[in-house]
Amino acid sequence: MGGIGSGMWSRRDKKTTIEECRRLEVLILHRKNALNFGCSGTITWKRNDRPWGEIRIEVETTSLDLVYHYTGYGGSQDVKERVPLAWTSCNYGGERPWFLCPGCGRRVGVLFLGGSYFPCRHCYHLSYSSQNKNTVLDKVCRRRDKLCERLGEKWWRKPKGMHQKTFDRLRRRLSYAEMQAYVLLDRAMEKLSSMGLL
Repeated sequence: MGGIGSGMWSRRDKKTTIEECRRLEVLILHRKNALNFGCSGTITWKRNDRPWGEIRIEVETTSLDLVYHYTGYGGSQDVKERVPLAWTSCNYGGERPWFLCPGCGRRVGVLFLGGSYFPCRHCYHLSYSSQNKNTVLDKVCRRRDKLCERLGEKWWRKPKGMHQKTFDRLRRRLSYAEMQAYVLLDRAMEKLSSMGLL
């Protein structure tokens, strides 16, 4: 009782995230005029500047045919999947395309390849990477990084076009987030040290 493989020992806190999956975005295809009837083409994904997958797309009148070779779980297969398309009117004219998820029928803008088919993130139970970072230190560091990104590389100098009040407020928030991060990191180091891990 209480050994490896029981209880919390083998628990994984991390779910598969949308960032780890290949994705197909309807708006990108629409902007490239790739959703017109009779269009066909190939999409190639890259990860770390290396090919990470390829898919052929053929557009029918009300659907998209996805043709690709899937390898995984000890086997491989050729897949041809039909994804229905839907169009909705926009407020200022024109139409916006949507995928109708082959798994649940939801109207979605992005489909993910998390297995051998392309359903939506709800069907695969995918989470965002930010949802897996659940410690207080992770949240504080993420907040600090967002503030640094908003202030730019030279965070000590006011970006062009930013009001002085906004700049001062963001600088105060950044200082507070950095102080919080140092305190939380110090506590974590003390805890590890008291456990004899440092």
